[in-house]
Amino acid sequence: MNTIWLNSKTKIPSMTNMAINRERLHQLLKKGHSTKLTIVQAPGGYGKTTILSQWINQLDEPRSWYSIETLDNDPIRFWKYVIQSVSDTLNNDLDTRLFPLFTSHPPAPYELIIDSFLNELSAVKENLHIVLDDYHFIDHPLIHEMMIRFIDYLPNNTRVYLLSRTSLSLPIARWRVKSWLTEIGFKQLCFTYEEVEALYKKKNLVLNGDKLYQDVLDITEGWVAGIQLASLSIATDELDVSRFDGSHPFVAEFLMKEIFEALSPAIQDFLLQTSVLNMLDPKVCNSLTNRTDSYDVLVELVEKGVFTVRMSLKNPVFRYHQLFADALQTEMRNKYHEEQVKAIYQKAGTLLCENGDYISAIELVIQQQIYDLADSWITTYLVDIFTSGQITTLVRWVDTFREVKFPLPFETIVMYTIALTAIPDLQKAKQIIDELEHRHKFDQWMDHPDHQGVVSILTTLKAYVLMAIGDDKEQVAEIILKQLQKGRVSSRWDHIPMQYNQFEAKISRTLIGSKGKFSSVDESIAFANFFQQTEFKEQNMMGFSYAVLAEILYEANLLEEAFQEIEGGLQYAFRFQDSGLSIPLYILKSRIYMAKRQFAAAQAVLDHAMQGVTEWYWIRSLQAMKAHGYLMESDIKKAETELFKMKRPETFKIELGQEFWLLVYVRFLLAINDVQKALSIAIRVKEKSLNEDQISTIIEASLLEARCYMKVDRLELAFTAIHKAMELGASYGYKRIFLDEEDIIPLVKKYETFRKKDSNEIFKSVPLSFIEELLRTSNKITDESIKERLTPRELDVLQLLAKGISNREIASQLFLSEGTVRVYLTTIYSKLEVQSRTQAILLVKEWNF
Repeated sequence: MNTIWLNSKTKIPSMTNMAINRERLHQLLKKGHSTKLTIVQAPGGYGKTTILSQWINQLDEPRSWYSIETLDNDPIRFWKYVIQSVSDTLNNDLDTRLFPLFTSHPPAPYELIIDSFLNELSAVKENLHIVLDDYHFIDHPLIHEMMIRFIDYLPNNTRVYLLSRTSLSLPIARWRVKSWLTEIGFKQLCFTYEEVEALYKKKNLVLNGDKLYQDVLDITEGWVAGIQLASLSIATDELDVSRFDGSHPFVAEFLMKEIFEALSPAIQDFLLQTSVLNMLDPKVCNSLTNRTDSYDVLVELVEKGVFTVRMSLKNPVFRYHQLFADALQTEMRNKYHEEQVKAIYQKAGTLLCENGDYISAIELVIQQQIYDLADSWITTYLVDIFTSGQITTLVRWVDTFREVKFPLPFETIVMYTIALTAIPDLQKAKQIIDELEHRHKFDQWMDHPDHQGVVSILTTLKAYVLMAIGDDKEQVAEIILKQLQKGRVSSRWDHIPMQYNQFEAKISRTLIGSKGKFSSVDESIAFANFFQQTEFKEQNMMGFSYAVLAEILYEANLLEEAFQEIEGGLQYAFRFQDSGLSIPLYILKSRIYMAKRQFAAAQAVLDHAMQGVTEWYWIRSLQAMKAHGYLMESDIKKAETELFKMKRPETFKIELGQEFWLLVYVRFLLAINDVQKALSIAIRVKEKSLNEDQISTIIEASLLEARCYMKVDRLELAFTAIHKAMELGASYGYKRIFLDEEDIIPLVKKYETFRKKDSNEIFKSVPLSFIEELLRTSNKITDESIKERLTPRELDVLQLLAKGISNREIASQLFLSEGTVRVYLTTIYSKLEVQSRTQAILLVKEWNF
């Protein structure tokens, strides 16, 4: 079962015939067409929803609406509703394309969700209006962060409207300075004299004398709800202005005495019992109140203007104005004894659950501290809650249970721990794991046959958490090996797909790739061979084991062996249709071809990978790799074209796997001699990667930083940068990353000379043997590369050229004419990518060829 999504929450509320036209406010909203964001902020009862629904309904452009409630204070639930409302408005499959980001495990980063949504919106050809009503219910920091990113990068065709009772935790001042903002506050929303008169005349409530209209306006201070309350009072009695003191706290008392008490006892009971529901479905109301006419009652309340709104003309779903609902719930507790109130909430929750809205049902009974019922529903629907992505809501519920020390099933606690890792709150997750292990010492719960599936999940989770927080690597390996030896344990969680990579162009940047903390080649091969013999060989993770080993082998310069692992991994990628596996493998495959200087083959691999890929982040990575290849061929123009086929990322905000693109961009900047900008970006990428402990990216960024310093003759700084790269490279078996970087080997040679002379202890963390091995491998690659690029006759010419003899002497020794020697030299220069005889001689001497 999937979480029920209430269509009524994404429908524009219908307006009664009693609503008056407030043209002056429409003009303010019209001005908002030139801004990204319109904020309508005022306390309850100022008509925010009414004016926006009037305005939005008259637009001849796509517009979506989302009515927010307390339960929506969950990032996944919130943004799914936003996207669903837009998808319904556009009548397209936007939700189908984006919803997989919400259900992935681990969850997709919020930048990925927002950027993907923005990318979809930018493709819409019409102007689009998105209204988010009652945003004051949102206090989750992550939702605010996502909203800030959403507004910051909102495409020009989209307008957002936020309606709130309170000030917003958003950078309003910054947006105001940028002229992105239209603001409407309570002063603008207050009724004018003419609007009071128009409303009352529309209600056929003509007051005796203009002064009474002014009295209503003065006493209510233009507050729309107060004016509405006064009109309801006038309908049965002459207005007594002494009842109003101009302050809003009187509302609940007035609603009860002047409105509620004037209704029949049967309708009063109906209102009190149904006040516990956020959305009023007549069928649910009938069951809750033991009536058969709930629809008629609700329609009558709307027609009388008793603070009841119909959410959609097509669907019979209603809601009470929050002021009215709050007053009714207070009256319910005053009128009914505690057991009756509890019974109403329990019955309402049960009805919601039976109708599929188990999230609202659980929330309702937890609010009333009916924990045993909430616990039973959570246990029943735990898989659905988890797979729907509403992990923040689950965490909040379990935190509530833990605060009151209510005992929960082990399965719920384990899933709660997984949710903590996704938020992420790794330290708290580890604390819960420790608690569960400590408890086992007393009751041996892990040994119970019914708990084996949960124990297996917990053990894997422990390895994941330890790996993520950088704890004992040997302990992690020991846990994984024991799990593999024990084999798979079946549970109801088996069918949940795991996405081990969501957007990284290198598997080594993911947790399954240990963030690039590679083991030795021998250990990795032994582990892979063992893994492939276990019950897990049919699982998607097996494909990732091939990919990790392929990257390890590539770094060890075992290119053919890496190629074989790539092919094995691609088989799993095709079987499971996993772009998070196939794209990094294709990128690595192209890298191998580039290492062999087979650039046409490399580009063909990337073009093939591009076919059928729709996700913007994978396209960006593939285009960046194509640009990398063109830079290696010294084709700067083609490299620039590929880099900027998509909108250029913000280079001052390094987010969402953007490091891969940025580091190629740094190489492009070096190619066009914009060294300062290249250096600034390389340093920022390096700092971010240091914070995240991303080994391969730290090395790569450090090497590019060193290249920048070399360009400006800052040799000491270049040594410091390359030392950091070598320190990590030596620790984790990186070799190829140095050999692939243009201009780095000459710096390595200078660094070696410097190291042999300098006795500073700081630099001794890099073994000289590692440096020497790099240089030996480089020379071997160079020899092989020259032999592959040049014909035997060209090699003969090059060897004599390196000795410094003239063209005539070369011709004499090889029995050629001088003209033929000149032709040979032109071809050699082209293949070696040099411009002159001197450059060729220096290159050959540098290679020790």
